Amino acid sequence: MTHSARAAVVAVAVLLAGARPVFGQNPLSQSASKVAPPAAGAPAAAAPSPAPDPLGRQTPSGAVMGFLAAAAKSDWPRAAKFLDTRLPPDQAEELARKLKVLIDRGLQIDLNRLSRVPEGEQDERLGKNRELVGTIGTKSGKLEVLLARVQRGAEPPVWLFAPETLRDVPAAYEEYEPSLVERFLPDYLTRGYGPRYMLWSWLVIAASSISALLLALLLTRLFGAALHGLLRLVAPRVVWERWASMLKPGRWLVFGILLLVASGYLLTARQRFVGGRVAWVFIIAAITWTGVRFLGCLVTKWAGIRHQQGATERVAIVRLGGRLLQAIALLIGVLAVLQSVGINLTPVLAGLGVGGIAVALASQKTLENLFGGMMVIGDSPVRIGQFCRVGTMTGTVEDIGLRSTRIRTLNRTVIAIPNGDMAIQSIENFAERDKILFQHTLTLRHETTADQLRFVLAGARTLLYQHPKVEQDAARVRLLRFTPTGLDVELFAYVTVTELEDFLPIQEDLLLRLMDLIEQGGTALAAPMQTMGLARDAGPGGTGSKG
Repeated sequence: MTHSARAAVVAVAVLLAGARPVFGQNPLSQSASKVAPPAAGAPAAAAPSPAPDPLGRQTPSGAVMGFLAAAAKSDWPRAAKFLDTRLPPDQAEELARKLKVLIDRGLQIDLNRLSRVPEGEQDERLGKNRELVGTIGTKSGKLEVLLARVQRGAEPPVWLFAPETLRDVPAAYEEYEPSLVERFLPDYLTRGYGPRYMLWSWLVIAASSISALLLALLLTRLFGAALHGLLRLVAPRVVWERWASMLKPGRWLVFGILLLVASGYLLTARQRFVGGRVAWVFIIAAITWTGVRFLGCLVTKWAGIRHQQGATERVAIVRLGGRLLQAIALLIGVLAVLQSVGINLTPVLAGLGVGGIAVALASQKTLENLFGGMMVIGDSPVRIGQFCRVGTMTGTVEDIGLRSTRIRTLNRTVIAIPNGDMAIQSIENFAERDKILFQHTLTLRHETTADQLRFVLAGARTLLYQHPKVEQDAARVRLLRFTPTGLDVELFAYVTVTELEDFLPIQEDLLLRLMDLIEQGGTALAAPMQTMGLARDAGPGGTGSKG
């Protein structure tokens, strides 16, 4: 079986499963009685809580869905319990069957919009205890399908199909016209809700789903071929394989749209409702899938550009941002799917809020390193390949990850510093300097005369001022102080190179020339002074002797 055939089977199975009775099945209850206003009772604190209606008719939504579920099983005695009528049981069951036929043939309604509160929408136009389900078009006009809130003695009020609607059902039933699908089916298959009718309704669903899937595959292939040819003419450098990956979710988007259109022609109201829900699930899922893949393509393209530009440290932040956006898109898609199938998102969002707080507390250090990495990458105090000092550690940055930054030290070891610590540490970036300091102190011996010292100072100044790689404005040579070891002469200058490999040969040349200059001046560098003390060992009598 091919992939497309398997997908068709899965789609049909989902639709068929959704078309089964998804409403609550409850035992039978007593038949309906006349409409009565709610009785004024004692305070709520003194009265016991009323038992819920066994058929789930406390709300307009529960009444309509319960009726459709009973009718789908051809359980007409139970379906009659949803009618506010005094007819005998057999006539009430026939009336329920006719009402179901009219609802299936002419009522277009989103069952999600029905009120789920016991009081209903309370439309002022309809009056109290009345709810409009929808209208059914007939030859003589429009039949309003109304619900009435009925009170039976001490029992809790329930919603039933109103008498004014049931009064016009027999006449509207005689006037109804067959649907587009029924016109092509034999008459004995479209009357009643027997096994043959239900079998044909499932076949209609299967045929609609398979046709929509095949048409979606055909349309997306034609669109993909046309788009590929257009891109080869307009933008030949575009990598087609990267963007072609979005055609797969695109075909499911087209399938969902076609399925949504086809669900409007299904034979029963419940099948149309469930078919619409399934179609919207496919549409939302396909849009989410397309968005996630589109973000992935953009991130891959942007990361490639940044890598070619040498900004390798920003690739991590680009990929992280892409993953976060994909996660947000996926979360929005899941919430939209839950909303489309009728799930109340208020407790879900509340649970996500509480769960998010718990996760944040449990992963506080991880989040600290994550945001620290984002700050390091975004602020760029150092980049990959640069030589720096972080705190007391010196080395070359090898990688800036989401959790830590790895530095290769001068001892050729690798130190991983958490990004949370990197964000608060003092970072000295040697690669960003525009020049390198040349600063040394020469200590000449005490025997150096003033003329010899003047010769050395003048020669050192000339050496620095005339060197092509020394910045002349900041260069200075000064006698600083007299020390016990000699005369301190400071040399201070900036060498106009940025790399240490270029600075060291220049520094070596300057120091060698200074040695020649000191020798030419007739003096020398002071030797380190050492003080040595001598003492005689103590003799047997405890006294020492000099010697």
